[in-house]
Amino acid sequence: MEGIQTNRELFQQELARQYTALFAVDPDYIAARKRHTPEGLAQLMTAGLERGSADKSGRGVRNTCSVLGIKHTYKAISAYMAGDCQAARA
Repeated sequence: MEGIQTNRELFQQELARQYTALFAVDPDYIAARKRHTPEGLAQLMTAGLERGSADKSGRGVRNTCSVLGIKHTYKAISAYMAGDCQAARA
């Protein structure tokens, strides 16, 4: 079963892609760029979103939800990462 990714891994991977793009052009991400790699920030944010302690309002999370086709709510993000795609999109 090697190579199969969980929804959590897919979310984190897409979030890292979004941060890579945002770090290159968005001045709102200057401070984050100085402290984190896109992959590192995606890892921290994914863990925080799972715990309900991370802010989901940034463009990175919003764009990730849009690309993955899930609602931009804590409940939907949590459901998606737990593997419940139907609830995440409802």
